[in-house]
Amino acid sequence: MRLLIVEDDKATIQSYEDNIESYNNSSEVQITPVIKENLESAKEALISPDYDAAIIDLRLNAGSSDLEGVEIVDEIYNKLRFPLFIVSGSIGQVDYSESAFLKKRSRDGDFKSILGEIVCIYNTGITKILGKTGQINDYLNKIFWDHLSNSLDVWIDDESRSADEKQKSLLRYTLLHIQEYLEITKDSDFENYYPAEIYITPPIKNSLFTGDIVVEKENSNKYIVLTPSCDMAQSKAKDILLVEIECCDSGIMNEKVNIIKKGKAEKGILEEAESIIRDLICNSYSNKYHFLPEYKKIKAGLINFQKLKSIRVKSFSANYKIIASTNSSFTKDIVARFSYYYSRQGSPDFNLDEVYNSLI
Repeated sequence: MRLLIVEDDKATIQSYEDNIESYNNSSEVQITPVIKENLESAKEALISPDYDAAIIDLRLNAGSSDLEGVEIVDEIYNKLRFPLFIVSGSIGQVDYSESAFLKKRSRDGDFKSILGEIVCIYNTGITKILGKTGQINDYLNKIFWDHLSNSLDVWIDDESRSADEKQKSLLRYTLLHIQEYLEITKDSDFENYYPAEIYITPPIKNSLFTGDIVVEKENSNKYIVLTPSCDMAQSKAKDILLVEIECCDSGIMNEKVNIIKKGKAEKGILEEAESIIRDLICNSYSNKYHFLPEYKKIKAGLINFQKLKSIRVKSFSANYKIIASTNSSFTKDIVARFSYYYSRQGSPDFNLDEVYNSLI
C-alpha cells in the first residue's frame, strides 16, 4: 500500500517511519511511505498519483501561519480518488466534513490507530477499483480500444445530434459496457450482489423517478414509486402510484422469524418457517412480495403489491421525501414482478386425480 505523507516536522516524520516499520512487521499489508516535506514537492507528487491513501499536515512551514496543506487537501478532494487523513494541530481551523474517505485527527492521537483505519479502507479494494491505476481504468481502456474503436463512426456520421447529445450518448454507452464487464464472471455467471448495491443513496436525480424509495413524513411509512419515469419527467402524470414497503418487523416475515428465534415449535413448523423466509428473500415465495434488504438506515422490508396508494403530484413534496433510489437493474425486476402480479388471469383447474391417472 502506497501512503503519501505530507509533513515538514522531522521528528514527526521519524515517528511516522518508525510506526510504519513496526506495523509492517506484524501486518500482511505492507505500507510504503512516500514522504514530501513541503508544498511544492507535494504538488509534484500529485501530478502522477499512484497512492492508496494520504496523511496531510496543514501547516507545512514552521515559520508561517499559513495552512499550506489545505491546497493539497483540496487537490486530492476535488480531483483524485484515495482517502486522506488530515493529521494536524490546526484541524480546528478548517471545516471539512468528515466521511469514510476524509478524516481529521489531532497530531497528539495514536498514529498506529490511524494506520489501522487506513488499512481497513485499503482492504476494501476501493483504490484498486477507482484509483488512477484501478480496475475501472482497465475497463475504460478495453471499451475504448475493443468496442468504441469499432463503432465510433456511428457518432461521427450522425449529423442529427448536437455535440452535447453525442457526449451523453457515448457516456451511456461506456457505462453500459462497464456494467456488462462487472456483472458477468469468468465462468459467464452472475455475481452475487451486496445489499448496498441495490440502493443509490443519497438520491442523485432531482425529480421523482420509478424505483425511488420515499417516506411519508406523517407516519414514517415507506413506499416505492412505480409510476413510469417518462410520465413524471414529461409532467404527464398528475398522480403518483406508490406501493407500501412492509417493514420486516411486522407481517409474514416477522411471524416466521419469530418462530425461528423462539425455537419452540415442532421440527416441521421450524423447517417450514425457514423455507418461507429463504423463499421471501429470494423472491420465490409469492409474486405478491418483493424483498428489499437492510442497508444503513433503510430497514429490510417486503414490497407488498396489494398495498397500493395513489397520491397527487402537487402534494408529494409536502407529505413525502425521497430517501433513496433503487439500482435500475433491480427496479426493472420490481416493475416486472408488479406487472406480472396484476396481469395474471388464472385458468380453470383440471381434475387432478383424473389427469394423474391418465399419465400413470
